[in-house]
Amino acid sequence: MIVHLIKRLRLTTLLLCLSSWTLHAEPQRLVSIDWSHTETLLGLGVTPVGATQKTAYNAWVKEPSIPNESVDIGLRTQPNLERLAELKPDHIFVSPAYQYHQARLEKIAPVTAISIYADGKANWQALQDFTNTMASAIGKEDAAQQLITRSENTLQQLKASLPAKPQADLLIIQFMDARHVRVFGQNSMFQIALNQLGIKNAWPGDTNAWGFALVGIDSLLEIKGQFVVVDPLPAGAKEHLEKDQLWQYLIKQSGHPVLRIEPVWSFGAIPSTVRFATLITQAMTEQEAN
Repeated sequence: MIVHLIKRLRLTTLLLCLSSWTLHAEPQRLVSIDWSHTETLLGLGVTPVGATQKTAYNAWVKEPSIPNESVDIGLRTQPNLERLAELKPDHIFVSPAYQYHQARLEKIAPVTAISIYADGKANWQALQDFTNTMASAIGKEDAAQQLITRSENTLQQLKASLPAKPQADLLIIQFMDARHVRVFGQNSMFQIALNQLGIKNAWPGDTNAWGFALVGIDSLLEIKGQFVVVDPLPAGAKEHLEKDQLWQYLIKQSGHPVLRIEPVWSFGAIPSTVRFATLITQAMTEQEAN
């Protein structure tokens, strides 16, 4: 009887392991609250059943775009919990910045709270760790390695395609209004991309945990570098800046034309990093050709 019981226990254990593996291997119903999680899931080949602010995501992050079948569950800061519960997710990804929702979210599904920038140590390795952590939670380790390898190859190709002559240091800014900008430096996604491309950042000042400083444009005086303006501009800013004497002086002082690029998510993961690297390489190559 004891032998028979042991055999039954072994069989039960085996079945439980197989069941666990099957649940882990099958497509899961995933929800992402933060856009860096959303773009990473899409980069892993996974379409979340629910995501936040789809229209805004497709305007600011742009690539990879959220497929139509993903349900919009409301704001990142205030997701619609009723709609989320109706989706019956298996797992929810959330940024620690929105962790105050975690207790309520955990009543719906298991929650993984993970960020890239919160500890002030954002670099390429941090992006890989972020990707691998998400992938491990849903059994997509192979897809993560493929995404990382593919992205590294793309970055190497972009670096090799840059104009051969010495490049100016870049001053990457995003206008909050006509007189104030976010200027990005250490610990930013933009800095990670510049490091991979071998381009220097012109901003010498401190940055916050998200990798930017909010300053008036007068703070950009005497900084040597080429301006990179990341769209979109606030309403009315374009017309104002065309007439603003200080801004026009800053451009003249820099000795370079302004490089203006399409929107890219400033606080993104690997997909946004590769997108920015692609956009800035294209802009610099086109400038060289002209």
